[in-house]
Amino acid sequence: MNSERVADVDVVVVGAGIAGLSAARELVAAGLSVRVFDKGRGLGGRMATRRLGRAVCDHGAQFFTVRGRAFGGIVAAAHEDDAVVEWCRGFSRDGGNVPAGHPRWRGRQGMTDLPKWIAARLADEAGSRFEIRRASRVTSVAVQQGLVTLGFEDGEPVAARGGILTPPPPQTLDLLAAGGLTAAAGEPVAAACETLARVAYDPCFALMLVLDKPSRVPPPGGIQFDPDAGGPLAWIGDNQQKGISPMPAVTIHADGAFSRRHFDTPPDEVMAMLLDHARPWIDGDPATAVIDKSLQRWKFALPTALVTEPLIAVSHTPPLACCGDAFAGPRVEGAASSGLAAGRWLVRALERGSPRAGSG
Repeated sequence: MNSERVADVDVVVVGAGIAGLSAARELVAAGLSVRVFDKGRGLGGRMATRRLGRAVCDHGAQFFTVRGRAFGGIVAAAHEDDAVVEWCRGFSRDGGNVPAGHPRWRGRQGMTDLPKWIAARLADEAGSRFEIRRASRVTSVAVQQGLVTLGFEDGEPVAARGGILTPPPPQTLDLLAAGGLTAAAGEPVAAACETLARVAYDPCFALMLVLDKPSRVPPPGGIQFDPDAGGPLAWIGDNQQKGISPMPAVTIHADGAFSRRHFDTPPDEVMAMLLDHARPWIDGDPATAVIDKSLQRWKFALPTALVTEPLIAVSHTPPLACCGDAFAGPRVEGAASSGLAAGRWLVRALERGSPRAGSG
């Protein structure tokens, strides 16, 4: 009797953010079956949108830009479907004039719209070959019997012919270690682990405020603060001016230094400090002008030490790669481009490998 494990799917992707979904586009286009797992209930990772009552706030990435052809093609198609729109051509610097520049894009109803659009298109095009499983926390990534095997907090393991990992590298290293893939496992695992260990992030607090009247943020609704000025604020965005919230609401991002220093400070104290510094941009006494508030703590917000390549191969047989916003350039386009590159790499690797999942 042959006890060899058979793949459940061609490729598993960990993370349903823009990198994971971009990788899935390449895989599905090549005719592969793809299963995406995400620990959250939604899609998009840090392309995140939240409701506070009737207000709507983008509390992760605030906009995205387009410079490359590949990501530009995705954005053009999403724009044609009215999923994304141009927000503006620049933002105020420290509350001053707005310089003219290149387009800044946003989701029609929030930043999560672009990843939702990609996922919906994949589902329409691939049918049963594409699946996203939400609220599925992966606890380990292993290489067993020539397959990539994911372990879960709840549920049976899933085996695939190949895999793509998109979490922040510190989390990816934990998954690999839990599956026995450590620096002691030899090349290329050791080289991959060494590279991933060099990646560093700044955390970020995102304070969302619902206001009783419009804010004092100048048009088009965003202020970028000088990182060398020494203040705790990095950004204030007016979600109503942006066009996603039917009522006044702002998102305040703290800078990396403040966020690191106060990462474990009680949330009420953090909100009070940030609110005090944001007072000039709120019309009225914050004690009465703020009618609702919420604080999001992003542990891995902005990569500060990057991987210079668009992806890192952990294993070649079976193919297993890491990608995301810490690879070859941060921000939304960087993460998407990294995912596209990882998807193409995996397609080529599998073309040289074994038959597809479910084939006899």
